[in-house]
Amino acid sequence: MQDEHVSILELALLGAFSVLSLVGLKFLHSSRSAIRFHPAPATEVPLWSESLAIVAVMAFFLFPGIIFVFSMAVEELLKGRFEQLPWMAIHITVSSLLGGGLVVFVIWQIVVGFLRQPAATLGLCGAPWANLPPVVLFFVLFFSPLLLSSFLWEYFLDSRGYELIPQEVVKMFNDAIAEGNILELSLLVFTAVVLAPLWEELIFRGFFFGLFRSRWGTVPALVFSSAVFAAIHLNLFALLPLFFVGLALGYIYYRTRSIYFAILFHALFNSVMLFIQWLLAGS
Repeated sequence: MQDEHVSILELALLGAFSVLSLVGLKFLHSSRSAIRFHPAPATEVPLWSESLAIVAVMAFFLFPGIIFVFSMAVEELLKGRFEQLPWMAIHITVSSLLGGGLVVFVIWQIVVGFLRQPAATLGLCGAPWANLPPVVLFFVLFFSPLLLSSFLWEYFLDSRGYELIPQEVVKMFNDAIAEGNILELSLLVFTAVVLAPLWEELIFRGFFFGLFRSRWGTVPALVFSSAVFAAIHLNLFALLPLFFVGLALGYIYYRTRSIYFAILFHALFNSVMLFIQWLLAGS
């Protein structure tokens, strides 16, 4: 009972911090804020189609899986050799690197090569470094409401009888910490902090959200792209938190018009989440 009271107290404190954070986020969004976003110059309207944007997301979902299978086949060919290697982490890194990279390469060829549009249409443009303080502040203010929504979503699913199933990468990360496997940890961190932000922001924000925003408007495009972003991770317990993360990333891209700050925000978020997992594993 005491643990239950403590958890309720912690939840209440988190709720209070979340309310203050939401007030801060609203003020940061307003024109009265002293810390303001400085968007890059506007660029051309995207010329690719909605169906092509959806195909790109489907390809990003399928291609890494195909390469993952080929990578496992290579491991099978080398059966009996290099058994000390963290093969599962290697499979994940290789499939993310090649699968995501292939989709981004094709997108680049279509947009820049075939359609003759500038790279800035994908958000690949410089925005003032003055955006760094509001992006970091937005991240700090965003974190408490995100944690609160994660806890409430987990409690809701638990009350409905769903068993908590963490993402596979999180389980592997915890196991690698317990085993002290530096190579496996390095591969997982590289995938989560470098590859995932790079590929996912170029595809989901630069290519997907950018297009639908030009056709539907900002809010519908934010909601739709965030829902697709959350769903593609195939984890029920992470569905709602990732939806809010998608909203935050889309908002950062919308305010700065530069995909680089969305990549930075995404990498920062994944880094903090891995650090929290590391702290929990050591406790």
